[in-house]
Amino acid sequence: MPGGLLAIEGEKGIVVNAEHQTVRMRGVIRRRISQRSHRVVDAVADLEIQVDGKGIVADAVRRPNILYRVLLGLLPF
Repeated sequence: MPGGLLAIEGEKGIVVNAEHQTVRMRGVIRRRISQRSHRVVDAVADLEIQVDGKGIVADAVRRPNILYRVLLGLLPF
């Protein structure tokens, strides 16, 4: 990109307690040279992070269907 900016994107799969999650990150960085290391990232601009999951936690977050919600409203326990 112009001005020495770099577009980055990465993806990582994680499995914890039968929950499969995918974390995606993308953004723009400016690279600078350091005396200690050849590659140093100061900051990430326009950062986007997306987390998708399948498993127990993801199922609990979804809104139950209409029949289940009606039954929960009718039954006191």
